[in-house]
Formats: sequence, structure tokens, C-alpha cells
Amino acid sequence: MACVACPRVSDSPFSSDKHARLILAQMNKMRGGHNFCDVQLQVGEEGFKVHRLVLAASSPYFAALFTGGMKESSKDVVRILGVEAGIFQMLLDFIYTGVVNVGESNVQELIVAADMLQLTEVVDLCCEFLKGQIDPLNCIGLFQFSEQIACHDLQEFTENYIHAHFLEVQSGEEFLALTKEQLIKILRRVSDFSLRVALQTLLKEYCEVCKSPKENKVSNFLQTSKARPRRKARKYLYAVGGYTRLQGGRWSDSRALSCVERFDTFSHYWTTVSSLHQARSGLGVAVVGGMVYAIGGEKDSMIFDCTECYDPIIKQWTTVASMNHPRCGLGVCACYGAIYALGGWVGAEIGNTIERFDPELNSWELVGSMVVPRYYFGCCEMQGLIYIVGGISNEGIELRSVEVYDPISKRWSTLPPMGTRRAYLGVAALNDCIYSVGGWNETQDALPTVERYSFEEEKWVEVAPMKVPRAGVCVVAVNGLLYASGGRASSHDFAAPVTSDSVEVYNPHMDTWTEIANMITSRCEGGVAVL
Repeated sequence: MACVACPRVSDSPFSSDKHARLILAQMNKMRGGHNFCDVQLQVGEEGFKVHRLVLAASSPYFAALFTGGMKESSKDVVRILGVEAGIFQMLLDFIYTGVVNVGESNVQELIVAADMLQLTEVVDLCCEFLKGQIDPLNCIGLFQFSEQIACHDLQEFTENYIHAHFLEVQSGEEFLALTKEQLIKILRRVSDFSLRVALQTLLKEYCEVCKSPKENKVSNFLQTSKARPRRKARKYLYAVGGYTRLQGGRWSDSRALSCVERFDTFSHYWTTVSSLHQARSGLGVAVVGGMVYAIGGEKDSMIFDCTECYDPIIKQWTTVASMNHPRCGLGVCACYGAIYALGGWVGAEIGNTIERFDPELNSWELVGSMVVPRYYFGCCEMQGLIYIVGGISNEGIELRSVEVYDPISKRWSTLPPMGTRRAYLGVAALNDCIYSVGGWNETQDALPTVERYSFEEEKWVEVAPMKVPRAGVCVVAVNGLLYASGGRASSHDFAAPVTSDSVEVYNPHMDTWTEIANMITSRCEGGVAVL
């Protein structure tokens, strides 16, 4: 009798997780009995007999070590550096069993060693453990740790957590350990409301004390144990003042000044002549047609777009057309009978636009953009060109670069960079040279140094330094001399910087600075012009 054939079906693959677990368990058993082990790994004083094949299959690190033509591939004993024996034992157990015990006491050492040995599964397990442990008190530490080990997944998670819980995070002591770069990175994504509340909390002690007219009270306060942990944070917030919208002058005097003083270069005395309608710092000043124009500026975190015009004949300020964008820390130059306002802190970001004011039409118009956005830089006009020097970049870094703007062709060119990074500097043109005076950078604080650019030599050279370091200094050239007035000096032990009323005069022929009569009011980040 013939058999009836069953219908044919295609073969289907089947997998067995049990088989994989049995093989892994058997290899681990062989390791325990030293069966078929072909290499010994020496970690500190401990020796571990293992199978090259198993380790090479588990980690690119060991695959390269045993099969990449390295001298270790033929040795019977291979030394492993950079990991502690107990941690290595745990990682070795994971290779042979797929199991690892992660806890608060070992997670940091485990993730560092696993990253070094390229055991990505262990790194991922440690990251998941750390994510489960995060809270407002330790998230800054985890954020910094993730940057150190370049664990992008954990870094992104902790950064998002900081943004979501910023008001809680900023009150913890770990917040004060952030570097300048880390602080900038975090602040860029924090909402304006959260930022204002957080900074008011962080700087409350400073703001309250700085209202006192007696500067020594500030110094006394800053020596107390309560304020000492916040000095480092104050320093970094001072460095990224534009991002936090708190400018340097606030540290030693919470008031923005409105008073206007005049210095008689022949009689050598100062007089108070008027007051602006709106007190402000970080403004720009220019002279056109015998009138003095005060432009932009900032007070109490409010940035202005207003322009005021001073008539020296009737000694009166009037308000004229406002800029298209509010700005502080901007550059202002008079050129070809018009006023140019460049860059600065514009609303909620660093600006790169250029606005031109026509005094006859009483109107502002946008005429171009800067190549590099910057604020609190120095600028001056010479032979129909506007020179932009130093300042602070989008990344919060003090700049050395120098750019040149031609208002006629609206084209940009560059000059060689300065030798020193400078922000809050003073710049003036004198005797066919450009002088870069004082300023500030993070590594050196307030600067006394002065650089001069010679168009003949096409390079910057240092000349005699000022007697007093000055950041936020006002600089102007008059009668063949260079005048540097005000500014804030370096602070001792990160105490609040102190604004200055002193004035120095530079003689380019003698290469010397001489102190002259002090201003009536100490100030920094003001504006200065010759009339």
C-alpha cells in the first residue's frame, strides 16, 4: 500500500536562550577550574587566568589586545593598568555570567573601568542606575561626572534634569562648583523667569550689602563664612554677565548712574554738568554736530533702546528716536556725520546687527551685521573706518580678534589679533595707532596692560601698563594724550570688585602714565566723548 506524502513545509529556525546560558555557565566553570585558560591577566597584585577567545568576543578592547598584532597577543601574562583588582573581578564575572552588582559604593569605579575596557553593556547598566539615583542635590555632580567620562546619554539626561529642576538645583552647594563653560551651557537653556529667580537667590547677600554706601561693609561681609562658598560662583557669574544680564558694576554699587561730569583739560578739574533722563550703565556715547548722544544701556536687568541728545549750549538733554533693538554693552562710533551702534546685548541674546542714526532725519535704520557677535568690546573710528576690538563672544569667551567695518562699502576686514584676550576694555585712536586699554578676562581678572596697533608695523605691541588695573574703563584721546578714567579694579579673594574714580593720562612720546585729578563720582561701564 502506498504511503501518502505529508505536505512539505519550509524549514524554520529556532533559538534557545537556555543553550546560550548553559554555554556561558560552562565556560565560567572552566575558568574556575583553570581548564583551557590560555592567558593570565595581572591586575595589581592579583592574577586572573582567563580564555582569550571569551574576552575578545566580549570587548573590542580585549579583541585588539589579543588579535591586533600587539606584543601582548603572544604573552602568557598580560598586565592590565588603570583599574583596581576588585572592580576588574566584577567586570570579569560579568563577561562570564552576564550579571553585575551595581551600587552607590562601586558605580563610579565600575563605569570608569567598563568604559576603559569597552564593556558597553556595563556602562549602560551603570548609567541606568545613576539615572534612578538623581536628585536636585547630586545632579550637578552627575552632570560633571558624565562630561569627564564622555557618557553622552547620561550627560543629556542630567542636563535635562537640571533645566527641569533649576530653581531647586541652583540653591545647592554643587551649583557653586560649576565651571564657567558648564554654567554658560546650562544658562542658555534656562527660562528667563527661572534665571531671574535663581540669580536673585544666589546673589541676595551681595545685592543687599552693596546697597550700603560704605564699601568696607562689603569687604567685611565677604569675609564671613556665609559668603565665602559663593565667591567662586560670583566670579563665574561676573564672567558671563551678559548671559545673566547682571553687569560688572552691580557688584560694588547696585546703582546705575545718571550724572554727567566734564573734565577741563586745561584747568585740570572735574565739574558735574547735568544728568541723563534715564540712569544706566553699559551705554554708548558719541558726538555729532556739536551734540552729545547717549545710546542704549541697562539698569536693573532692563535693557534700553532709547537715545538722548545733550545740547551743551542750553545744557539740556532731550529724547530722540529710539533704536530698532534695545542694547547694552554695545559699540558706538560717529562716522561721516552719522552714529553707528554695533552688537551688544540685544534683548535675550548677543547681537550682531549694525544700526545707523541720521541726526538730521532723527531716525535709525539697520544697515548690516557684524561678522562675529560680541558685546562689551571696544571700538573707535579712524579715517572713515570703524574698528571693533575684543569683547565677549557667543560662547562667553573673551576675544582677541579685531575687525574693521567700512560704512561706505559695508564690508568687513580683519586686523591681527591682540596678544591678550580683553572684554570691558577701552579703545581709542591716537597718532595713527589704535590703543587697547585695560579690560578684563577670566584668567587675569582686571587688566592694567595696554596694547598699541601700529599700521606701519602691522602688529600689536605692549606699551607701558596703567598704574591701576581697570575693567569697564572709559578711554578717550585728547590733545595728543590718552585719558583712562574709572573702571573696576581687581578684587582680593573674589570679593566684590570696587569701582574707581581715578584717572590716568598716557603720553605716547614718553610711554608713561600719570595720575591726575579724580572724578567726582566713581564709575565703570560709562560712556566718554570729546566736545
